[in-house]
Amino acid sequence: MDIRTIPVEKINPAAYNPRIDLQPGDPDYERIKASIERFGNVEPLVWNERTGNLVGGHQRFKIYMENNPSELTVSVVDLDDNEERALNIALNKTGGDWDEYKLEQVLRELEENNFDLSFTGFSEGELESILEDLTEHAGNGGKVTDNHEIDLDYYEADQFEHTCPKCGFSFNE
Repeated sequence: MDIRTIPVEKINPAAYNPRIDLQPGDPDYERIKASIERFGNVEPLVWNERTGNLVGGHQRFKIYMENNPSELTVSVVDLDDNEERALNIALNKTGGDWDEYKLEQVLRELEENNFDLSFTGFSEGELESILEDLTEHAGNGGKVTDNHEIDLDYYEADQFEHTCPKCGFSFNE
């Protein structure tokens, strides 16, 4: 990885960037900004030396520019136009899915340690929904096993709203 500090004048936000352009005051913008203010620049912007275009990190770039920096730290790539556009999409698309059980556990630990969960980037509503999941399963008499599956031995058949007529699988919507 080629990490450099370059003058901001060399960085051109890509006009084709398919992400929605967040503005100050937008909840997602403010969450990103709060995270940067709390943790600093822990993920360099991705900059294409060949074209001068910013490939990844457009929202962070906008937030950094609020402080009028003369230089920024970037991860440098050397790509043709097609590769650059493909990487831009890949960086925005391949965030991956959560292991929801582990996510809940980490958030609970942070909450128990009185850490401000707003710095995680989740909205208050998202946090409430995530943190209710384990409580909801436990409240129904269920137990999450060490392999992160619901142990059906802890559930009674009458706790499910529906049963598949073909295979007999019981479930709730």
